[in-house]
Amino acid sequence: MKQELHRIIRKFGYDIVRFSPSIVGKDVSQLGNDPLDDMAAFLRNDRPMVFDVGANVGQSIRGFRSRFPRCIIHSFEPSPATFDTLTQQASQLKDVHLWNCALGSVSGQMTLLENSHSDMSSFLPISKFGWGEVIDETLVEVKTIDEFCDDQHIEWIDILKSDTQGFDLEVFKGAERTIRADKIALIYCEIKFSDMYKGLPSFATIYDFLTSRGFLLVSLYKFYYQQQLASWTDALFVHKTFTQASA
Repeated sequence: MKQELHRIIRKFGYDIVRFSPSIVGKDVSQLGNDPLDDMAAFLRNDRPMVFDVGANVGQSIRGFRSRFPRCIIHSFEPSPATFDTLTQQASQLKDVHLWNCALGSVSGQMTLLENSHSDMSSFLPISKFGWGEVIDETLVEVKTIDEFCDDQHIEWIDILKSDTQGFDLEVFKGAERTIRADKIALIYCEIKFSDMYKGLPSFATIYDFLTSRGFLLVSLYKFYYQQQLASWTDALFVHKTFTQASA
């Protein structure tokens, strides 16, 4: 798997090199194993503000709460049916706020293609490597992160997690002002390589968007494969102001 990771990174003109801890000033031997542990290594407080975009039924909430017991979480899930399940799972949790809407690049309404597998629902049509089938088309509310933060008087996001089945770049575009103001520390998102949805942005496009706005790649995590090819993984980015080089 490591050879495949290096091959993909080199395809975009980059490489991964393990630096000696004596060079960077800390033990980095554990980086790249657990994304939550990696997030904790960069955070500067024990009560992080977390945006859980694409909450589904609350899987990420459990993970964040386990690693950061005092975190504040805003979870966004546009599907009414899935949101009902999410509410049953998480509505009683302290400092967890549930929002039945999507986040995107512009506010308004969009048609969500609800899949027979709820974690495959997307604003993008299923393509060659996707699975399940569209069982409903639901008009849902879409907000931007910039506008949401204004409305809720949120001045800082420690962790922006986005798992929106191919819509993540639009989520980031809707946070343009917040990003430009250096008010997001970490971005954790799903990266798709296979033709799972029509109109998917490439890894290079997402990488260029984030790095041109001050984010640096921390790691790619477990790879999933289809037909002996890399299909998807998760990526963690940190804003440059949170790296040791700028500390």
